[in-house]
Amino acid sequence: MRKFCSLDLMAIMFSLGCLPLLFLPQLLSNWQWYCIAVILFILVLVVPIKLRYFLFVWVMFFLGFLWSNAYCKQYLSNISSYIDKTLVVRAKVVNINTHQAVTVIEPYYLPFSIFSISEVMLSNNIPISIYWDRLELPKSGQIWQLTLKTKVVHGYLNDGGFDSQRFSIANRSILSAKLIDARLLDSQSDLRQTIVDLVLPYIDLFDYRGILLALAFGERSQLDDSHRMVMMQTGVAHLMAISGMHILVVFSFSCFLVKALLFFIPQRFIYFFVPIIIGWLCALFYAWLTNFNPPTLRAILALSIWIYLRYKKHQISAWQKVNRIIALLLLFDPLMILSESFWLSCYAVISLIFLFDWLPLPKSVKNKKRWYVLRLLHLQFGLTLLLLPIQFLVFQGFSAVSILTNLIAIPIISLFTFPAVLLALISSVVNCFSSALWFWFIADKSLEWLFLSLNRLNLLWLKIPSDFYLLSLLGWLAVVIIRTRMWRHFSITLLVILMIIVTPFFKQQQYRWRLDMLDVGHGLAIVIHDGKSAILYDTGATWEKSSAVKKVIIPFLQWHNLNVQGIIISHQHNDHVGGLELLKSLYPKAWLMSSSYDLNNDYPCLAGNHIIWNDLTFNVLWPTQLVKYAQNKDSCVVQVTVGLFSVLLTGDLERNQEYQLITKYRDQLASTILQIPHHGSSTSSSYAFLNHVKPVKSLASTSRYNPWKLPSNKVITRYQDLHLDHYVTARTGQISLFFDKHTWKLKTMRGEIKPRWYHDWFGSLPIYE
Repeated sequence: MRKFCSLDLMAIMFSLGCLPLLFLPQLLSNWQWYCIAVILFILVLVVPIKLRYFLFVWVMFFLGFLWSNAYCKQYLSNISSYIDKTLVVRAKVVNINTHQAVTVIEPYYLPFSIFSISEVMLSNNIPISIYWDRLELPKSGQIWQLTLKTKVVHGYLNDGGFDSQRFSIANRSILSAKLIDARLLDSQSDLRQTIVDLVLPYIDLFDYRGILLALAFGERSQLDDSHRMVMMQTGVAHLMAISGMHILVVFSFSCFLVKALLFFIPQRFIYFFVPIIIGWLCALFYAWLTNFNPPTLRAILALSIWIYLRYKKHQISAWQKVNRIIALLLLFDPLMILSESFWLSCYAVISLIFLFDWLPLPKSVKNKKRWYVLRLLHLQFGLTLLLLPIQFLVFQGFSAVSILTNLIAIPIISLFTFPAVLLALISSVVNCFSSALWFWFIADKSLEWLFLSLNRLNLLWLKIPSDFYLLSLLGWLAVVIIRTRMWRHFSITLLVILMIIVTPFFKQQQYRWRLDMLDVGHGLAIVIHDGKSAILYDTGATWEKSSAVKKVIIPFLQWHNLNVQGIIISHQHNDHVGGLELLKSLYPKAWLMSSSYDLNNDYPCLAGNHIIWNDLTFNVLWPTQLVKYAQNKDSCVVQVTVGLFSVLLTGDLERNQEYQLITKYRDQLASTILQIPHHGSSTSSSYAFLNHVKPVKSLASTSRYNPWKLPSNKVITRYQDLHLDHYVTARTGQISLFFDKHTWKLKTMRGEIKPRWYHDWFGSLPIYE
């Protein structure tokens, strides 16, 4: 029975106990936590000794569950009382600053650790990310007195979109702040920043500055967006993120240099473990230089366990090592389980072990140098197949040329770029100018050659709709079938498994048509679709470096595999028309309707016009004339009807136009669903208009921290006075309406579609609660 109490089983059950953090709609309340703890304690006391080993397995699971819940609650409780407040704090810069000194302000986020608030020392430091918009360059280790207006990261939550709240909690950066005032108290920077300051003058000379910083210090904030996109779409992004490969190169390189030096030392002073220990110390120093980011921490922990086992002459399998490392990491930081990088690196290591255990090459191929290319192909092709599930889940696609690009990139990075970066770091620190400049030049030139190849091969990035994710399991299934020869005895089982995997091709749609109000912040983007093709009503805003189309709309369309057939623009304010140009370039055949004659309409938005699309009728109610530049009062108002139900889309319609619509249409305005005009501004949603529309549900699109504080208190009061249910995307995330012939239902991302504790509204609730 004692085998049920083995260290490996304990590690597995503890890790599984942390897993529910990914799916829990809410963390345990205090009384729930104590109830489970007390029940476990009682069971340990009363269960007979014969069954105690079985019980111990489940005790480890619930210990992991309780520990992870308590850890997350502690983190949230530390910051909850400081959300949406103006604070005077003392804080320490906790990350290196790699920004260049400039005369023009280029704001960026910088992590601090608050240790004092209003002259009161804190028992636990609070991590915070501050939007720095000053010319001063804070350095790691410096102490600042700051006046801050705090807030929390409140991400856009949509199908297929990036989950910024989960990312922020996993990295303990959920609390952020706008800087009001700053005063330097202690200008002394730490050793990491000192090393960075010695290196930056060299790195700033080169074109691939961002990648050199990422390889030298694990600092990825300076990566150029075009480089980042090329690396992702060619499948080589993992080579630029410090991980096991880089730690292994540092360890091996250091061991090699030490062994070379030992040739000049008398034999009696030579010990077998000297190169290994010095190599480990160098790898540890490099991991510290990269701020012990999670992949680096996992790699250095794995290396440490390997050295310890070798010293003790213990033999455990690769599976056991990975299992124990994962458990140790989750014991140290349960929030890691929310990190995509954690899953990517763990999944990659597990895939490697699985590949070499279940589909190994013959010994003759393994040991001979002439088969190097074949071994590399086996590795790359196997990993490409096995990594498909995690690639689909994280990136919603994969690169069809990743095998070829990795065959090119891995030798260049591991043999030229990264060793050159290490030597350049050493030369820069010891102030050897010529050699430092030469090694940085080699590293930059090797990246130039690499990106020359990557840009030519960046042709086949394939976006995969969510319905087809099960197909990614075919790689794993193929390896298992080849190794076990299942087709000989389990052909029917295999057939059933294949049928399950291809079920998405035959999936029956659960609705006749669907309307999604996307969470695009302050702006509007509504997708009306039937599961295959879509009509868009407005396209969200364009921001300084991105847009709602890139971040929200395109990922949503690709997630659902939708083809845009038409676009309706309500008016020409940026928060409604910002993404039109990009969408037209991506879907050139899509027709356009608007109330501006400057936009090259296929259909003019004029009252009385209508379009029939897939049984849906789009009736135009307003405006009565086209204009050169459509403003709020010229909003294209469309009533979408089918059978018993209708949706009234109003753009940013204002009160005067509402009155004109009442006069013209009266009871014809009655609709099942109302898009709340002008994001809930007090200039719209008059009592008379709401009384004529009589919506069952009303939907508003706003951001949490919009400067106009929309929806306004007055408008919310009107909806409450008339007992009209209203939903706001800032609170709910994406709002989805599913229409059938006789019924319809509403679901929200934070409510019914994807309720998670890390999607909660942290801080004080809004007026519309």
